[in-house]
Amino acid sequence: MVERFKQLELSCPSCGAVKTVNIPESFFYDKKFGHIKIQVPQGAVCEDHVFVVFIDVKGRIIGYEAIDLSISATIEEIKEEIIDDSIKTMTLINFIKTLGFNCVAGLIHARLFNHPSYMIMSNGAKVNLDKINNVVDELIPEMYKNNRPLKIIEFDDEIYPIGYFYSLVQNQRKNAFLMNPRKHIIQIPWKLDLQLEKSIINSALEKEDQSEQLKFLAYYIAKFIEDVEFTISILEGVKKISKKELIKQLKVKLLTSTVTKNRVNEIKDFINRRISATIAKKIQS
Repeated sequence: MVERFKQLELSCPSCGAVKTVNIPESFFYDKKFGHIKIQVPQGAVCEDHVFVVFIDVKGRIIGYEAIDLSISATIEEIKEEIIDDSIKTMTLINFIKTLGFNCVAGLIHARLFNHPSYMIMSNGAKVNLDKINNVVDELIPEMYKNNRPLKIIEFDDEIYPIGYFYSLVQNQRKNAFLMNPRKHIIQIPWKLDLQLEKSIINSALEKEDQSEQLKFLAYYIAKFIEDVEFTISILEGVKKISKKELIKQLKVKLLTSTVTKNRVNEIKDFINRRISATIAKKIQS
């Protein structure tokens, strides 16, 4: 009998690396309820980290857990994070350990580009939303702070299966960024990937002084806003401009910025959502 496989796109909760892997369907044959836990070894998705992925019986990812290689331990069950008062003074590294790399990137994008965001969790979990929102809020330039902080959607896991409830919320909030306390993104409502946020997070993590990393992350976000504002100055003087020509002009003036087609797409989307849809339409494909 030929073994069949289910393809899953796994994301490292520590660094955001993504890779599609094949999981034997036989993993799911004898499991009717609950979840399946698979340990992902170092090198399988990224070169540096070991982590656990939690999958429901239908093969949907419901969470991740990073594993510290210096600690010999086995995770026996999913435990939702308790995010306490210490998050106020967290370093970027600890913030990522708490929420997961991709969730941090997604949360920054949602706040910066003015998307609603929610954390879906069982009613037994404890999350200090004020502390999370304070950390993210400090990263956003003053004029672009908004009234869309991260909010919680609770469910009773004794009544609702996790996958069913996730689908229910996705159907009700199609325009929202959805995540859970298990370091997993449930829904991204925008078309662009998280390349901008991932790149600036990684740049901030390269700074040796961990106490300064969040400040550098805020600086890189402010630098993106500067690029947006310079782009607008170009657009105000034209009726329309191709992406190719815009990239050419930006490369001449923005010598310290990374100017690519993807970056121009990010700038266009930001202008469309936060400044003016009319101005954004001047950028032609």
